[in-house]
Amino acid sequence: MSGRNEEQSPSAILAETAPGSVDFGERASVVTRGVALENRSALIHVRFRPDGTVWEIAERPAGLSGEEWFKRLCARVGDRFQARCGGRGMFRISGDELEALKASQTH
Repeated sequence: MSGRNEEQSPSAILAETAPGSVDFGERASVVTRGVALENRSALIHVRFRPDGTVWEIAERPAGLSGEEWFKRLCARVGDRFQARCGGRGMFRISGDELEALKASQTH
């Protein structure tokens, strides 16, 4: 035997074996918020309309539109944007950078 507790759930085993992973229940809530924090890095997910405007974007501060938040992210950390297929993309930044961007009041 591998020495693991036979009664452990698959999510507990995954949490032990995958560095920086979270259990399945927590992972589901992270995905619905559109941001994943792993080892204090953040993935900010963006969805675009067919005309290229922002449809949805994660972690948007109150008082900013999706377009304004996207433009702020592009201006400050645009080199860390990754385009995906299907009108999607993501910014991969540190948790500290995310907090600083959300706190700043100007573009």
